Order: sequence, then C-alpha cells, then structure tokens
Amino acid sequence: MHVILYQSAYISSSELLPTIRNYGIIVIVKKLVSTICAVVIFFACAVPLLGCNAAGYTEFAPVAVFSDDIAFTAKIMGARADYAYSRMKEAIERINREVSATNTSSELYKFNNAQAGEKVEIGRYFDELFMLSKEYYTATDGAFNPAAAPLIELWHVDAQSIADYRQSDGTDGLPGLPTVAQVQDTLEVCDFSAIERTVEGDKVYISKPDARIKLDFGGIAKGYAVDKCVDILDEYEISSALIDISGNAYFYGDYMGGKNESNWNVGIVSPRPRSGDGLVRRGYVCAASLVGGVSAVTSGDYMRYYVRDGVYIPHIIGKDGVPIGVRYDDAAGKWVNTYENVISATVIGKSSAQCDALSTAVCAVGFDEGKALLQNLGLKGLIFSEKRFTIIGDVALYATGDYDGYRAYERV
Repeated sequence: MHVILYQSAYISSSELLPTIRNYGIIVIVKKLVSTICAVVIFFACAVPLLGCNAAGYTEFAPVAVFSDDIAFTAKIMGARADYAYSRMKEAIERINREVSATNTSSELYKFNNAQAGEKVEIGRYFDELFMLSKEYYTATDGAFNPAAAPLIELWHVDAQSIADYRQSDGTDGLPGLPTVAQVQDTLEVCDFSAIERTVEGDKVYISKPDARIKLDFGGIAKGYAVDKCVDILDEYEISSALIDISGNAYFYGDYMGGKNESNWNVGIVSPRPRSGDGLVRRGYVCAASLVGGVSAVTSGDYMRYYVRDGVYIPHIIGKDGVPIGVRYDDAAGKWVNTYENVISATVIGKSSAQCDALSTAVCAVGFDEGKALLQNLGLKGLIFSEKRFTIIGDVALYATGDYDGYRAYERV
C-alpha cells in the first residue's frame, strides 16, 4: 500500500473543517464514551473527505454494537450491499455474544468469573481473538495486554466508570485513586501468558491459575470485527466500501466518488482542542490519501478520561500498571501528570485488528519505543506527544501553520 498526502496544494485546518462538515462520512474516534449522535457529529479522529451518497454508495445508518457507546456504520457500493450489511451485523452480534464483558451468558463473562483451574469452553470468535491477542501480546512485549482487565477496574477506566467519574466532583462517595501498593498487587495478576489453552477434539478451552485473572478484548475486538466484515465484502463481490466501528475504519477497494480520484481522502484530527474563544474545537492536522485495502485506527489519551484529585487519568494503561502520562511523586506523596506521554497514535495497515492492538500499544510504551515497534512490524503511522510528532513509513504530512499551539514537533 502506498500512502500519500495532498502534495499538490497546502490545506490549512480552516479549509479542512468546513470541507469535512460538507460531506457525509464520519469515522468515529476509537473507544470514546458518548452518545452515538454526539460521536458522529463531534469527535472524529479520522474523517474521510468524501461524499459517498452522491457517488452511488448505499449508506447504512449508525447502529450501536458491543455497547451503547460503540457505533457501526457502513457505506457500500455493490448490487448485494443490503445482503452484505445484514451478514456483517450478524457477525458482529455473534462476536459480542462470545466476548461481551457484561453479558452474563457470554463466554468471556464466564471465564472472568471462573475459579482457578476451571476450564471454560470458548467458541470460534473468542478463540481467534485469544490467539491474535497472544500474538500481539508477544510482539509488543506485553504492551498490548487483554489481561489488564483488573487494572482497568482498579483505575476505574472502563466505559461506565469514566462516565460516572467525569460527572463527579470527587465528593460523591466514588472511590479515589489507588495506592502504589494496590497497583503492584494488581499488576501481578495481569499475566496474559499464564492463561492456558487446551484443545479436546473439536472443542477449545481456556483456564487460569488464579481466579483474579480477567480478560478484556476492548483493545482489539472492534478491529477484529472490522476484519470479519471485510471477509464478508469479499464474499459478496462488493466493489467499494467504508466500514467503521467507532474509529476502526477500513477502506475497501477504490473510492468511486470522483472522476479522477480513486483514493480515500482522510483528515486526521488534532489530539488537543483549540482554545481562545471559550469553545472546544479540534483542528485537523493533515489530510491523507489512502489507497484502498487498508485500515486506519487511532488511540489517544484525549477522549476517554476523567480528572480526580487534580490528575488527568486516561483509559490506556501502561506496562507499569499506571495510566499513560501518570506517575507517583514520592516527594509529594501523590499521583501527578508527567506530560511526556503519547497523546495520539494512528496506525495504518491491512489488518484492523492489528492496527487496533498496536495503536494502544504505541500509547502504552511511549514515543520512541512506539516508533520502533511500528517500524519493526512494517506498519505506517503517526505518533503525537505534547512536544513533537513522528511519521512512520512513506507518509507525507502537512502540518497547519496554526496547529493548536504545538511549535516543537519534529520529523524523527
């Protein structure tokens, strides 16, 4: 895949924003907590600058999948678009039945609540997710870790907890931040490699040596579901499509909306809001032209977070068991922000599941290690910190002159 950006003309953020508003395709930011309507209108991280309806695409309205805050949208060109869409919805529903963390009848719920040594039978989708997670857990040296579920609970960075905490002033009885000792104790039971998988005939089972071990596939399930949707598009001989599950976007085939344009044009949103007039605005830092057959996924610290005791707590947990951009100050005796973390990572590749897992892993390991990780795996991407950005792979980036006050970014 070859990725380029608009090389024929400079595009400023003031030009990008009205252009984006004038068209109908929105790629929703990964893992955000909001209503579907608010998600679709306001918080895009990668926004295709295309008018699919006018181009002859069948557009399917956003529907909630996995949970109320995750939206599935599709724009499909082909004689059997309706059939393909119906099959995709069914596949997503089957995946959710197996790996929902809150559905008491799901296999994931049963595993998370199983006793030590108890075997839990898992289905096809669970098993495929488990094996992919094992691959990416190993490739990232544990930075992508579905077994971090106990830490997610400890820091209250699951979707519902963040919704509660963001509406809280800290005086309503909700628990405060954990202690260092609690973090270390919890980290000990977040070993994904400790989970045993066994095959008996045509059945697959997993078990755990400690009942406290739990799994959460939130960092890969949406990307995996997108990949399954792409398989269905192949079956129905679809010529062109845009599939999106809350920011896990896949650009299928050539874009068919323009006479001389076959690439998918995408705007990447700034990871920090603009200020100055009291309004929260997110400028667009670049416009990319993607050849079809790739996924683009963004993770960051800026959509799913809460503030407690003056500390900004994002949902992404680092390998040390602490949310990115947070550390314990021994002298002050409290948690503080470091302002040195990755604030946004976009990964571009052929597998949406891989892009999903790796965008989270890059945030977890930090700027330089994240850059090396993508390079070693042959993936393309963009990584932003508070002071700089880097471009991985053959991606040309055009930064706007008034890019949100960040003056120290550099090409590494």
